[in-house]
Amino acid sequence: MRKIGKYLLKGLMRLLGHLPLRVHYAVFSPFLAFLAERVICYRTDDVAVNLARAFPDYKYGRIREIKHAFYRHFADLLVETVWFGASSVKRLQRQGICTIANPDVLRELFDAAPSVVVMYSHTGNWELFGGLPHYDGTTGLREDNFCAVYKQLSSRLWDELMAENRCRPLREGTFTGYLESRALLRYAITHKAEKKIYNINTDQRPYGFAMNEMEVTFMHQRCRTMLGAATLARKFGFAVAYLNMKPVSRGHYVFEYTAICRDASQMSAEEIMTTYYRLLEKDLEAMPENYLWTHRRWK
Repeated sequence: MRKIGKYLLKGLMRLLGHLPLRVHYAVFSPFLAFLAERVICYRTDDVAVNLARAFPDYKYGRIREIKHAFYRHFADLLVETVWFGASSVKRLQRQGICTIANPDVLRELFDAAPSVVVMYSHTGNWELFGGLPHYDGTTGLREDNFCAVYKQLSSRLWDELMAENRCRPLREGTFTGYLESRALLRYAITHKAEKKIYNINTDQRPYGFAMNEMEVTFMHQRCRTMLGAATLARKFGFAVAYLNMKPVSRGHYVFEYTAICRDASQMSAEEIMTTYYRLLEKDLEAMPENYLWTHRRWK
C-alpha cells in the first residue's frame, strides 16, 4: 500500500509540476494560502506567538500583516516545490528562479580551505537547493563537490518522495551527495581528501540523537541549537559561510553568501554559531515574512 500511495502521489506531483510556474501562482497558491490561514488554520496560533515573541516591539496590527504575508509566502513555497520536482536543469535556468548575488565569496572560501560548510536557514525556499550546482557557473559548485544534508522525515513515504523531489535536477547525473545528518561525519571522514561544499540547514532545535548543542539568544528568546555544522568545520579546519535566500520578486530568489571564517579551527563552535544567528536575525528583521514561522523554535 505504501508503494501504491507513493506512485499515486508522485504521479500527481509530477503532473502538476509540469504546469508553468505562473499557473501555480495564479491558481493554486492563493487557494492554498487561504486554506492554510483561514480554513484549516494550519498552526496559526504558533505563527502568531512566534512572531509576537520574535518582534516584541511590533504592535498587533503589524504582527497580523506579517502573519498574512507569511502564509502567502508559505503557499508559494509549496507550489514552487511541486514545480521544482518536475523541472530539468534547462527549465530551471530558463525560469531564472534562483540567482547568486556574490558567487565570488563562496569561490574564494572554496579555493582557500580544504572544504566549506555552508549554514543556511528556513528562509526563502530551501527546497530549491538541489538546483544550486546549476543556477550559476561561477561559484565552483558542481555535482561532484556539492553535498546537501537533510534530516530524515518520520514518514518513510514522504521521506522518499522529498528525496526524489529535492534531487530532481541532480539525478540527471550521478549524484551521491544527498546525506542524512547522521551519516555526515562518516562521509566527511571518508572524503576528507576531496574538496566538498556541505550545505547544512542550521536553525533547528537539537535532534534527539544530537551529541552537541548549545544555548543561544535568537530573536530575543533563549533556545537550544545544534553544534553539528560548526563542530564538523572545526574538526577539519573547513571554511564556514552563511547563506541567505530572499525573494526579490515572485518566482525569483537571490542567494547571498557571507563568510564567517576561512579556518573554523581558529574559532570556537560557540563563536561560529553566535555569528550565524546574528546574521540570520539581521535578515529576518529586514524581511520577517521570509521564514518558516510554523515551527516551534523556542519550545
